[in-house]
Amino acid sequence: MNFSAALRVPPFGVSPWRDHAISDEARHVCKLINDASEFTGSVTVGEPKRAILKALISTYRSAQVDGWDGSDARKVEPSTFMYADQFLRLLPSSLSLPEITADSDGEIFIEWDHGHRQVFSVSVGRDGTLNFAGLFGHEKVHGTEYLREALPPLISAGLERFHKTEAA
Repeated sequence: MNFSAALRVPPFGVSPWRDHAISDEARHVCKLINDASEFTGSVTVGEPKRAILKALISTYRSAQVDGWDGSDARKVEPSTFMYADQFLRLLPSSLSLPEITADSDGEIFIEWDHGHRQVFSVSVGRDGTLNFAGLFGHEKVHGTEYLREALPPLISAGLERFHKTEAA
């Protein structure tokens, strides 16, 4: 039994959509891009990515049965884990590490909190639905997007705005 099977975690690299590369050259370029984006040899970038993946796995494992919270919480589905994993892999390495928790509705909740009125959060659903909300001083943003092959523009803009307040 391999590590992923023992943890009941879907295998990494499995995504809910397909790579559309057709030629050998295109597949090779996709592999090079994917390998470069993983930063496995980098302590500066690779270690935070490993830490966030570890937090995601821990969150997923802790919410594998209905009622995991001692009440009526729904379990986190494998597809939710895969979409959350994809979302986290798309994040820029310059962002601080978010908090990751399971929500009682079976979604994975990802939040960056920089203190008083500086918060951005994304809730990842089992079908790739991303519900997001941000509070930047007295200004609020919120909405729903769908995860595809890149960060949705509104979420990217919210994260950029949060990062600017975080750096200030």
